[in-house]
Amino acid sequence: MNRKSNLEHAHRDIELIYMIKGQLQVKITNNIYHLNKSDFILVNSNEFHSFQSEKDNLFVVFHFNYLELSSLFGQKSLLFTCNSNLQNPSSDQELRNVMEELLSVYMQQRNDSEVESLEKTFKLLSLLKLHYLKSTNQLELQNHTTNKGQNERLSEIMEYIQNNYREPLTLEEVAGLHFISVPYLSKFFKKQTGKTFSQYINEIRLAHAVNELVNTDKPITRIALDNGFPNLAAFNRVFNEGYQLKPVEFRKQMSDTTNKEENSTEEISDDDRDEAFTELQQYLNSSVEQRVQTYSQSTGAIETETIKIGKLDAFTKYWNKLLNIGYAKDILNSDMQEQITLLQGEIGFTYARFWGLFGDDMLVEDRSGGKITYNFSNTNKLLDFLVKNKLKPFIEIGPKPKIIQKAIGDTIVVQTISRRTLEEWTNLFRAFLLQCIQRYGIDEVETWYFEMWKPHTDVFNTSVQSEKDFLDQVKNNQHVGLSDFKEYFKIFSEFKKQTKELIPSAKVGGCGLSIDLEGDKLDLLLEQWKQEEIQPDFLSISLYPIEIHRDKYRVPVKNLHSNNPNYVINKLNEVRKALKKAGFDGLELNVTEWNISISNRNFLNDSCFKASYLVKNIIENLNQNQVNILGYWLCSDIFSDFWDSKTLLHGGAGLVTKSGIKKPSYHAYMLLKQLGEILVAKGDHYIVTKRSGHRYQVICYNYKHFNYSYYLHPEGSMGIHEQYEIFENNETLNLSLEIQGLANGKYRVKELKLNRDHGSVLDEWLKFGAVDDMKPDEVDYLKQVCVPDMKVEHHIVENESIVLTGELQPHEVRLFEFNLLISDL
Repeated sequence: MNRKSNLEHAHRDIELIYMIKGQLQVKITNNIYHLNKSDFILVNSNEFHSFQSEKDNLFVVFHFNYLELSSLFGQKSLLFTCNSNLQNPSSDQELRNVMEELLSVYMQQRNDSEVESLEKTFKLLSLLKLHYLKSTNQLELQNHTTNKGQNERLSEIMEYIQNNYREPLTLEEVAGLHFISVPYLSKFFKKQTGKTFSQYINEIRLAHAVNELVNTDKPITRIALDNGFPNLAAFNRVFNEGYQLKPVEFRKQMSDTTNKEENSTEEISDDDRDEAFTELQQYLNSSVEQRVQTYSQSTGAIETETIKIGKLDAFTKYWNKLLNIGYAKDILNSDMQEQITLLQGEIGFTYARFWGLFGDDMLVEDRSGGKITYNFSNTNKLLDFLVKNKLKPFIEIGPKPKIIQKAIGDTIVVQTISRRTLEEWTNLFRAFLLQCIQRYGIDEVETWYFEMWKPHTDVFNTSVQSEKDFLDQVKNNQHVGLSDFKEYFKIFSEFKKQTKELIPSAKVGGCGLSIDLEGDKLDLLLEQWKQEEIQPDFLSISLYPIEIHRDKYRVPVKNLHSNNPNYVINKLNEVRKALKKAGFDGLELNVTEWNISISNRNFLNDSCFKASYLVKNIIENLNQNQVNILGYWLCSDIFSDFWDSKTLLHGGAGLVTKSGIKKPSYHAYMLLKQLGEILVAKGDHYIVTKRSGHRYQVICYNYKHFNYSYYLHPEGSMGIHEQYEIFENNETLNLSLEIQGLANGKYRVKELKLNRDHGSVLDEWLKFGAVDDMKPDEVDYLKQVCVPDMKVEHHIVENESIVLTGELQPHEVRLFEFNLLISDL
């Protein structure tokens, strides 16, 4: 597109401008931006904007339908901050690459290019959403920091005007729709916008009318009426006020200019078009060559990364402190106890987290005699087993139900707990603590954690809640109000008083913040909690990469998987900033539940992807954001066993299958266990650690994030044969690390590979035919073969350095361990 200037205008579509050649001045509202080659800027819906340039240029404009984009993103209000002069260079380059890929498809003009064009378009939209779109929570937080009620009202009024500007709108009509008086609306609108109601409407109408005046042959009277002006005279008056000439004069002026340009270039118009296409093609070719060169440098000839052993930092292994077991009654299952013993013996955890300790199936209350008495036989069996296996209880003490979910919004089963009054809960809890002190001693019990769950609804009363009622209330009350906070603080304070009175050193915290508490809600909760007399000893959160989209009344309308590969570290950073802002800077932060998904019917849980996902996020978050605990969800697939899980694998989130076969996620924890306590270095795809003496460990990984197609399918809808077809690429990773500063001598080097060929129960089951009638000996066979590959070599270090190389498959995790056998000293 080559244009020197145009009038200020606005439209409903979203516009993305990308510079190919020359310079362009873009005016958006009252701000002026200067674009040069490779710059881009996005114009939001209904923003007044214009272009101006003194020299020939070439730029591309992408238009996006606002309503379709709003529906696709599941967000009613769309506001982007997308300006290459203001953004992160890495995300900007990613967006450039996709725009150029889309333009390349357009330039090829093949008959079969439509599918490829759609692919690139979705990829472009995905990046805009990920890096540049302000979420609903951000918009609401922005409103809250000023005057939330007024901003919401103004936004609704302006949206109504933008949707109905073609109609004969009046101040009385809009005031009536919002149940306010005409004088109040008039003053309110002028104060908030700086314009009168009629001035604002006329600006919107005029902007749309100018577009039609320039780009269509419609009669001027028709343009005026179609865009909401009552008659031609009114249109002429408003147009003259804005542009100092009449519409007919402006159209003639624009027509004469266009005719002159066409006549003067009639003989070379095709040449101009060809020249523009040639310049665009040259630009794309140059960009592709540069990207290919960069890619070949990183993936072609192996470039060795040098790691010098210098300053060493100690770190705490925060990822194996907590084992999520699940519902209390399940722990009394002999198969579950066998698997917990296996996990504790081979990996080793500090705490075992569970809930439902006072559930109906634990039979802790006897109400038969008219007076409530307590029977802690089952709770003692559970706690005895944990203490015997050196696992300290991390007890969720609220009435949290057991829920098995297939996907977001698709629940298979829910097992709720009968309601009790707050007094009944506290009496039961106090009796439980007293018997624990008597049975295990206060020195043991004061090392336990007590977490108070924050329910979505009021569950502390005497009525019994059915499963249907619970699900309906969760669906309708996922949004959390300020009164909910106060109710939770009251309950938490009572439980903490009881605990501290009997066990002063015990840690009591909460509230299991989940995906329904983001952005401003997190800030508001912490801000109010800081004002309470009794405050938590730790903050607990559940971390799943899920984004909730809500309507203007804060009711959830859609849950979507985040396409941000750095979701975990970004979210933890947000939480830590919120804690600091609220005055909880030093508060202990525990991620009590963490996984890629809440689903227990997703075969990705059984794949090698899960191993690389775990390792990537654990290493990235090491020594970041002061995280004390990162508790993987979940221990075993036994938790999610139900009538529909008759096959060997059912997509459960456990580290171990229900039949006891170790998954890639289990092996990932086994490899991570081998890391030393001293951090030597970490970078993209690797970490190097050290134990005392000359013992070193290196873990490398080749993580692949999802491509756009993953987000287009309902979770868990793809079969076991399609689990590796939803990633950004299937390229191997050529890794070469030179570790310098070693003592010379003979080293023993052990290498373990975890990939689709070694240690993947999903791939081994596929090789087995994925049959659903596995016999005991066949299960035992899979237990034997589903292990990482291992080999040992000896290496002589002569120049104080060793080079470790490897070609890692997609999703592969690899461990190198090397220790000095004989020193040259």
